[in-house]
Amino acid sequence: MPTSPFSHITSMIRFLTKMLPSSILDIGVGNGKLGFIARDLLDVMLGERFRKEDWKVRIDGIEVFPRYIQDHQRAVYDNIYLGDAFDVIDTLGRYDMVILGDVLEHFEKKRALKFLDKCVEHSNKNLAIFIPLGKNWIQSDIYGNPYEKHLSFWDRDEFTPFVCDQELFTFPNVGLYGAFLIRKEDYIDFKIAELYSADKPQGLPLEKKIREKYLINRENVANIALSGHAKYVANMEHLRYFLDNNFKEHYKLIAYLSSLFSHATIFDVGTNLGYSALALSYNGSNKIISYDISESRELYHAEELRNIDFRIGDVLQDKRLLQAQLIMLDTFHDGVFEKKFYEFLKKERYKGLLFLDDIHLNEPMKKFWHSISGPKEDLTDVGHWSGSGLVDFGLVF
Repeated sequence: MPTSPFSHITSMIRFLTKMLPSSILDIGVGNGKLGFIARDLLDVMLGERFRKEDWKVRIDGIEVFPRYIQDHQRAVYDNIYLGDAFDVIDTLGRYDMVILGDVLEHFEKKRALKFLDKCVEHSNKNLAIFIPLGKNWIQSDIYGNPYEKHLSFWDRDEFTPFVCDQELFTFPNVGLYGAFLIRKEDYIDFKIAELYSADKPQGLPLEKKIREKYLINRENVANIALSGHAKYVANMEHLRYFLDNNFKEHYKLIAYLSSLFSHATIFDVGTNLGYSALALSYNGSNKIISYDISESRELYHAEELRNIDFRIGDVLQDKRLLQAQLIMLDTFHDGVFEKKFYEFLKKERYKGLLFLDDIHLNEPMKKFWHSISGPKEDLTDVGHWSGSGLVDFGLVF
């Protein structure tokens, strides 16, 4: 709706006061109530900045129904992006806090859960979720807005495993309404445990051959120090991920894998911002060849990184690919190119290591990972929370 229950306003204020975010993404702007509260509290009251030109907190919003947006919302928000939040969020950066005020119930359940994962990926610190609970909150397409219909129902227990603060309100004749504050790291810990448990063969010990062969364990990965490479990270929001010490990101893991080789050729397929190539360059004796189909790097003093060769083009045409001891693949995440790339390596009898990122990110990637029949190891517990996998073409292939 363009508006929502007023009961959770105090919860919103408490969450904001507790976390003091410097940037906010409000999904489902509506009439702009939550954005106004955030602006009034963080900039005006706590920051003593009452004039717009002095505001320091970045507050952006996403709204699927353009008719809701008027001059008063534009006056409060820095940017309002119009469209389906499921797709729009992919075009945005990261925010300290992502707010979902009466949003998830407007998605079908499977899509809502995938969208929740996306929101966590675009959050630096936490999420604030406000949502009706139970099956009595039935709503049609009111206000002339076809997106107002409730498509899913939620229970408080679905949020309990990863909530750090909450408040519940009772509405006569309909039931509970929840206000939940979620720390990103708690949600990621929950997802890792869920994914790792789902992939673990029941009644059988996990295959350890690859881990034992390369001594892949938390102690060895934790001992990797990427601080010397941090000066090249130009995206400050990404710096904390590059230096992650809590086994939520993959940079230390791939740096460790690169350290297994000396004077070797390593391929990074899917340069993007360039930080995976940077981590792979941990051992300066190795040559990193990083490919992408477009330029999007964000690196300081890239010219100093003499052991990284950044290229634009079709990596499958580079004859050096099959001679690489280690290849990292992090591209479209649709399972299509990943499958094509994997089959190419098999056909050409590649004998090195293939590191795959985001193997649990979505259904196509899960399907692709499970389709790999050769020696492989799920390394999510020491890598990226959305899934890290290693395929060893040298064992049996």
